[in-house]
Amino acid sequence: MTSAAATDAEEAAAQARAVYGERFVDKARRVQAQSPHGRRPGWAVRPVIVKSGDDCRQELLAAQLIRALADIFQESSLPLYLRPYEVLVTSNRTALIELVPDSLSVHTIKAKSAPGASLSDHFFAKFGRGTAACLAAQRAFAESMAGYSIACYLLQIKDRHNGNILLDDAGHLIHIDFGFMLSNSPGSVNFEAAPFKLTRELLEVMDSSSEGHPSEMFDYYKVLCIQGFLASRKHADRIILLVEMMAASGCPCFKAGARAVHNLRKRFHLNLTETQCVEVVLAMIADSLDAWRTRQYDYYQRVLNGIL
Repeated sequence: MTSAAATDAEEAAAQARAVYGERFVDKARRVQAQSPHGRRPGWAVRPVIVKSGDDCRQELLAAQLIRALADIFQESSLPLYLRPYEVLVTSNRTALIELVPDSLSVHTIKAKSAPGASLSDHFFAKFGRGTAACLAAQRAFAESMAGYSIACYLLQIKDRHNGNILLDDAGHLIHIDFGFMLSNSPGSVNFEAAPFKLTRELLEVMDSSSEGHPSEMFDYYKVLCIQGFLASRKHADRIILLVEMMAASGCPCFKAGARAVHNLRKRFHLNLTETQCVEVVLAMIADSLDAWRTRQYDYYQRVLNGIL
């Protein structure tokens, strides 16, 4: 690489890192230094969103289910990544929701990047394509993609536009805002029919394409999806029980009544062998690959709400 090209790459990397602004640990130290209580034992800063006007019990249920899945992956010694966040429901119309630090929505990242820049443009500028840091970030991306692919399929999480998907400073993809899951969907129309979101811009970060071109990271993602689904299936009752306990809550996700729990149980394919389940997961990945309905939903959000 010539010195001019190296300089350009360094500038692009600096600009990509600057998108995130001040890291939370640095912000916490700055606030602590300015606070008259900063020297007290146990002093800490917790970033939260104060939400009002919504019944956030469903958000709490989603957080509990994602934590249960994360526990299953950890107990199974699998590297699939999920980032559960705390939800404290304070009334039927208010709640405190933990903010995920050092992360931005994919929409915000693209809006703050150069005009027309894709997610992969930002990703490889930030981490430096081919470097050890980039390979580690790609692995983090694939592990989180696999974790949330399984979660989105089992829980039927919808409204997966780029304003509801975060990318953190280490390369993990993190889903937020679970107002639509199990049996309800935006506009009461199940337009997002693919098992999970696997668009071209997500595939490009894993060195693949809209056709699912083989790559080391994409193959790693597929293996993790299979392992994660098989592990989840072994502990299906843990997930189903949590949902059953809330079935009479009146949350919008139980719009279909008892069918919401019945359909959740069906998605675990408990009647199939593990070999058959491998074929099911591979078929789900194939059905999700740059799915037309997923692309159209992103286009709809871009035109109507300006979400990139």
